[in-house]
Amino acid sequence: MTNTPLLVDADTIRKAYEALLWAPRLPTGEELDTLKKQFQGHMQLLMPEVQSLTARMRGEMRWLAVHVLVRASQLLEEYADGSPACDVYDLATMSRALLTLHQHPGPLAEPIGADQIAEEIRRRVCGVCSGPIADDESYERRTFVSNSGAGINGYAHTKLCVDRGSSWCQCRRRV
Repeated sequence: MTNTPLLVDADTIRKAYEALLWAPRLPTGEELDTLKKQFQGHMQLLMPEVQSLTARMRGEMRWLAVHVLVRASQLLEEYADGSPACDVYDLATMSRALLTLHQHPGPLAEPIGADQIAEEIRRRVCGVCSGPIADDESYERRTFVSNSGAGINGYAHTKLCVDRGSSWCQCRRRV
């Protein structure tokens, strides 16, 4: 038996996110759970497609695609852990962003930097000290205060940043 790649059904994805984003009310209960699973599936389908296109993109479009892929990866991680911070609107918005990049990638060239793109998607940065969080370091997800909305979800070192011995980190964190 061979694995047949799934085709991106842009019309289905577009109808799903438009129905939610333009809906007069937030779905509840089972309907909400079904929508979250649906958007998770759309994102999982689109992410590898967009990631392979990103290596061929240039300029600002490439940077935008990397940013969207990083946030999409974080959002799927939050959703997989059952985080209440994972909002169906976020999943729908991310599905829309991924579909837009998939359908309108801009001028494409020969692929370069695919390994660096994959590394950037996996990379975690501390929202407190802006330092990298290594694969073997413990971290926690946090919501950081934001002037633009309710908060920004991100990562923070579990151990106090100032206790990590880093000469470049001057932050103080309350626990």
